[in-house]
Amino acid sequence: MKSILFLVGSLRAESLNARLARVAAAKLPDAIRDADGVFWTTPEYNYALPGIVKNAIDWTTRPMLPRHPIVGKPMNAAVATISPANGIRSLSDLKRIWANCGGVPVTTFDFVLQQAPGKFVEENGVETIEPTALGILRFAIDSLVRAIEGDAGALVVSNWAAAFGAK
Repeated sequence: MKSILFLVGSLRAESLNARLARVAAAKLPDAIRDADGVFWTTPEYNYALPGIVKNAIDWTTRPMLPRHPIVGKPMNAAVATISPANGIRSLSDLKRIWANCGGVPVTTFDFVLQQAPGKFVEENGVETIEPTALGILRFAIDSLVRAIEGDAGALVVSNWAAAFGAK
């Protein structure tokens, strides 16, 4: 089985995005370098990616050469937000930065759980999200798994090795 590292881009204990990450992790079938892929849940702060997420990526890519843990690593993400309209800019920032660092963002449509507080439900004593949103979340995770299984990062790793001599 492939391992997926779930990272939450919020420090609040009861963050909507921490809750979304727990739902996502619970719905999988049976630290960054060891994970086959990464799935982020992150809020959008002031129309952009939170500083803590950018900082985590910055530290993970140090030293940049010969090769840091993001190179060739498939990643997908989701945003949970109280807003009825925001969230997509955070995902766009995250995927752009991940790609610029040599990572492989999954190129399916982006999942934003807008008006998230009303989308969380309890099912048999376990927190989940309403069925339509859950289907989209599962698709986002399945897309990441397909990218991992298809070795989506192989070309990036090969190009990095050719450019910088790092395998």
